[in-house]
Parts: sequence; structure tokens; C-alpha cells
Amino acid sequence: MSKPDTLAPNRRASPAPLRARWLFAAIAALGAGVAAGAVPLQAIEECIETGTRAVSLPSGSQGSLSAVACAGCASLRLKFDSDTRFFVGRQAVSYTKFRQAAGKTDLRLDVYYEPKTRILTRLRIPAGAATQ
Repeated sequence: MSKPDTLAPNRRASPAPLRARWLFAAIAALGAGVAAGAVPLQAIEECIETGTRAVSLPSGSQGSLSAVACAGCASLRLKFDSDTRFFVGRQAVSYTKFRQAAGKTDLRLDVYYEPKTRILTRLRIPAGAATQ
């Protein structure tokens, strides 16, 4: 004959560990769902760090400019559009003021563009470079 369960009521497993297991299982399931539904990252903007003497800025904010990402790399032709912005440091400036700042000496120039369309989104001369 087998013995019946002889645990006294006060010696049974408490519900706290059972709740903790369910909570852990629920969190793991949510985490797996989030990971499975994650959208892959894609570049929406790229940047070339160059110098103001390495590019030829057009006389107006229309047209295009050529920039090189690295020594020996092919030149990229990037187009201006009406949404292209110009910055000296953190301050947004007109294209005329940007060209004046860029013409002072050879300054670092950050060229941001959309990789698929090759449209310039912004040109930026860092603040420290602009004061030189």
C-alpha cells in the first residue's frame, strides 16, 4: 500500500514561489515577443567629416557639391534641396553666412546626407573650428 500525502497543511508549498515562476514566465514571453518584432536598424542619415577646402561650395544653395569620405575613396555628388540646413556650431545660419564662415580658412566640415537619395540634409562647421 502506498502512503497518502501526509504533509500537514502548514508544510505545503507557499503560493509565493509559484507566483514568482508565473511572473518570470510572463516577462520572458514579453521579452521574446519584443525581440521577435524588432525592426532592423537602417541608416537614415550619413556623415562625411571633411574640410572646407576639400569641397567646392556653389554660389547659391542650389545645385550640388562633391565630397570624399576618405583618402582614396570615390567622390560623392550630393544635392542641395530646399530642406538643407546650415550650421555654424549649434546656430542655424543662412547659406550666405555659412559660405562666409567656410571661406575664412580650412575648417572642419560635417556633411550630412540621406544615403539613398544623396540629398544634403545639413552642413555644419563645428563651433570651435569657426572661431579659428
